[in-house]
Amino acid sequence: MYHLKDLQLAIRIADLQSVSAAGRELGMTPAAASAALQRLERKLNCLLFARSTRKMKLTEEGHLFIETGRKALQLLDGASNALADNRGELKGEIRIALPSDLGRNIAREWLDEFAHSAPGIKLSLFIGDQMADLIDQNVHLALRYGHLEDSNLMRRQLAMMPRVAVASPEYIEQHGLPTHPKELTNHKILLLNRGGEPWHKWLFNHKGRQYEVEVKGERSCNDGAIIKDWALAGEGIAYKSWFDVAKEVHDGQLSVLFGDQLAESIPLQLVYLQTDYPSHKVRTVIDFLKQKSQAFEEAYPLLT
Repeated sequence: MYHLKDLQLAIRIADLQSVSAAGRELGMTPAAASAALQRLERKLNCLLFARSTRKMKLTEEGHLFIETGRKALQLLDGASNALADNRGELKGEIRIALPSDLGRNIAREWLDEFAHSAPGIKLSLFIGDQMADLIDQNVHLALRYGHLEDSNLMRRQLAMMPRVAVASPEYIEQHGLPTHPKELTNHKILLLNRGGEPWHKWLFNHKGRQYEVEVKGERSCNDGAIIKDWALAGEGIAYKSWFDVAKEVHDGQLSVLFGDQLAESIPLQLVYLQTDYPSHKVRTVIDFLKQKSQAFEEAYPLLT
């Protein structure tokens, strides 16, 4: 009989198409991971992967074994989760993907508080504004803005979030206060790069109808936290989620522009893979983050 960890390794190799990457994730050297895969294939008396110099591709037998093995692991996880539920235990690793600005400046503090209250939890965070693939990155939860098209994901809405154009008092003093979004073409704009492309179409609302304003940036970055830092330093106007800038607006470090023309709010939500029995630790952290987001909304109401 093969080891359970060998099955876990084979599944992650299939997900990542890399022996070394899957091994690193499970705390194994590339040599140890390669040896474990070979040991598993000998036990099964078949090749699970067709090897090339660049990637691993599942064979027909590999497809059958991996999909069946994945279901078997889910059943084992479900059994463990049921026991943890019965005992009220919070233990094990929780892997969470977070957008840059919200993750660094707000959600990390919330999750630190959660981890301190549950010493059996090992917390692993993945920070970045690129959309996380829950399977490839092997994460339990991802915090995402906007409406989602992937029907294979479950979701729990934390808040409805407006996006706001903001600038610092120093920027406004130096460059003047724009009174209409169309005046943005005459101002320094800070653009977030999403998927390698600058997000240059900002949404606003006039008398119940949304419209776009196309802007050109003085600076751009793929990290939303840096966009906010530039805005705080007076380098230009940023377009941000309210949660990202709520503290700074309430503290007077940033001002909301065009508050009477905000576009429709978008959902801020936690997403996770569909399972028949989400784990006790995952459900608990979802409920915790929902409570924290509601408290944040109450502490920092939208100022326009």
